[in-house]
Amino acid sequence: MKKWICLILCLLTLTSFTLVMVQEHLKPFEMKPLQGFADVAEKPELTLANIASGNYQNNLERYIGDHFGFREFFIRAYNQFTYSCFRKINNDNIVVGADQELFLKMYLDDATGTTLKQYFADVEAAKAEAQKNVEETLRLIDTLHRHGKDFLFVFAPTKPAVYPDKLPSYYRKHLSEFSLEEYYIQLFKENNIPHIDFYHYFQAVRDTFPYPLYPRTGTHWAEATIPFVADSLLRKLAEITDYKLPTIRYVDDNISSDYSPIDGELEALMNLLLPLNKPAIPLPVFELTDTVGTDKPDLLVVGDSYFTRLRSSAFVDAFNSWEAWVYNREVHSSNPRHRWKQLDQLIDAYEVLEDADIVMPIFTGPMYYKYMFGFLQTAQNLFQNGEISEGANLRAAIQMIKEDEAWMKAVEEQAKELGVTVEENLRQNGIYVLEKRKELRTMNH
Repeated sequence: MKKWICLILCLLTLTSFTLVMVQEHLKPFEMKPLQGFADVAEKPELTLANIASGNYQNNLERYIGDHFGFREFFIRAYNQFTYSCFRKINNDNIVVGADQELFLKMYLDDATGTTLKQYFADVEAAKAEAQKNVEETLRLIDTLHRHGKDFLFVFAPTKPAVYPDKLPSYYRKHLSEFSLEEYYIQLFKENNIPHIDFYHYFQAVRDTFPYPLYPRTGTHWAEATIPFVADSLLRKLAEITDYKLPTIRYVDDNISSDYSPIDGELEALMNLLLPLNKPAIPLPVFELTDTVGTDKPDLLVVGDSYFTRLRSSAFVDAFNSWEAWVYNREVHSSNPRHRWKQLDQLIDAYEVLEDADIVMPIFTGPMYYKYMFGFLQTAQNLFQNGEISEGANLRAAIQMIKEDEAWMKAVEEQAKELGVTVEENLRQNGIYVLEKRKELRTMNH
């Protein structure tokens, strides 16, 4: 009997290893990709130098670890075991609170004052920096008004600020008495800077709103809130500008247990085998009301990820065009030529700012430690010099040439005729493009 048991165990082991190897090389089974993981290692190059230095062995070990068959399944199974048995999440950026409410640690660090200690010596230093930033914001608004543009700052709330009672006990005990976002709100009120305060509004309506303002498994405002956020923004913009903007018509709650990717973003980052138990919530359907006239403003948003829901909704249909400079770095846009570029690759950044009728920053708690991510300086450079920086504009011009197949071919042929390298000719063509753009701007002004 023991021999049969040993034989069965050996066969099972060999079968398991064979399946893992087949999956690794042939991938007959489609596996759900892991979320939030760094790029997997590439297969190292086999050379004598790499072997002698030990790099080949180390990189090969990492490559095998990142590519073995059913890797995704085994990782999800392990994560499921630790979470189901011990409520342990194998992602240091996610913390589970009361009622299995998930929180992103970055926002918890902001709520407890940990982030403030990383950036400032004390609260007074943080206040002094905020006062200086508000003074620079007032100067920016004056510049925008001279260029015929309106300004609206949006204070987005954080999940810990709206649901402090659902925080893990440790974080509830260590909540900071000072909030940098609240202090900015106070300064904006004192200086009559146009803004809309969702931070305190969400706190005020959380117990009367029919659905959760934040999903249990997400960190951004819930899909259910977007029609109300969008309507509030459009009404406020209509109030402070000369534009007749539409309002929002709510069509249907569309209650569903099938969460949108953003509503379930933290659960996705946990990489579990089984879905978490969570209540059905709205994926609301809404549309814009009719408006009188066809004159729509152009919108430039500078913000963090809290604009993501709005840009994928009917909200942006109220504008002729929209551009979002996320963290003042990544470009999302209604213009196909601009999408997914880096801001320093956007050769017509000046035109985007100059064409914008409304500039709308939108940020949440932890982002005030890097106030507008340098947009104040970016705007100043664009208005004064027509460029973010000389180096950035040249890189953008070169990138534009590279993306144009016919233009790039002409540059290569020209390089041969001139007897210079393609790189040098690219640079000279980029400089020529910038000079012509400056001449055109001068003529237009």
